Amino acid sequence: MLRFSRAQAEDESFLYEVYASSRMEEVGAWGWGPGQIDHFLRMQYQFQQKTYAAQYPEAGWELVWHGQQRVGRRMTARLEDRIVLVDLALLPIYQRQGIGTSLLQSLQQEAQKAGKPLCLSVQAHNPARRLYERLGFRTRQENGLYCEMIWQANTQF
Repeated sequence: MLRFSRAQAEDESFLYEVYASSRMEEVGAWGWGPGQIDHFLRMQYQFQQKTYAAQYPEAGWELVWHGQQRVGRRMTARLEDRIVLVDLALLPIYQRQGIGTSLLQSLQQEAQKAGKPLCLSVQAHNPARRLYERLGFRTRQENGLYCEMIWQANTQF
């Protein structure tokens, strides 16, 4: 059973842990030492926090819970004309277990009830893109690095 709770100041280290785990494979391939990797990821994390806060001031971080375990984080902006999945990341040990699919389907149901499209942006070569496509998301725009995707409520669950 998935549930969500608003992230608090004391959750900051967990939010960073999830962020770092989502980048570790990429950054680990650069040949840097652990100190360099941590410094770089903390800098990138802070930049991401500031960027999201500026782009989506009405959104906040939520912890994703599966049972009694914190398994990830998400940020969702509920705008007047659309719902935007700003960010979603699960710890590696909770990936490929259907949690992300369930989470996305619940957002699709919310969007359908609200009569709004569900939008997201994903790196063009991120394996999660296949999941989004399987769930009915369609590419709206692609610039080579990122792919903007949209889901309209004509999809059945």
